[in-house]
Amino acid sequence: MKKITRQQKMLKVLDFLKLNRLMAIGTSDGRRLWGATVFFAYDRNLNLIFYSKKDTVHCRNIEKNKNVSVVINHAWKGPGGYIRGLQISGKAGRVSQEDSKRFYRLYKARFKWADEFAGDHFLYAVKPDQVWYIDEKLFGHFYRIRII
Repeated sequence: MKKITRQQKMLKVLDFLKLNRLMAIGTSDGRRLWGATVFFAYDRNLNLIFYSKKDTVHCRNIEKNKNVSVVINHAWKGPGGYIRGLQISGKAGRVSQEDSKRFYRLYKARFKWADEFAGDHFLYAVKPDQVWYIDEKLFGHFYRIRII
């Protein structure tokens, strides 16, 4: 395994996020689990921002239980065929009025079509409490490191 600094690890994760547009989010209402795939944007603190209708199963679950898991691995195969991915846990919720303009700018910068859904979609954010990065080229076969 190559030794890299915390800052280098964070830059690798940000580069990986740039390559991906979809994330799978796991939610629960406290009894049943649910998974959904959503388009996401992100900030430098690794907050993951997504746009969704509040009556979807995953958003109804988030209203009852803020704990979520996220997997990002759409662009899992790096040059040379090595494996990459992110495993994340954290808290999710609707974006506050205070953060909405900043997060919407980030989201719209990635997804020009965002305005088309402004009438019935809301911004949600996942604040990670754990971020694990898998990068076979950097850390070896199926080895992951904790970023947060």
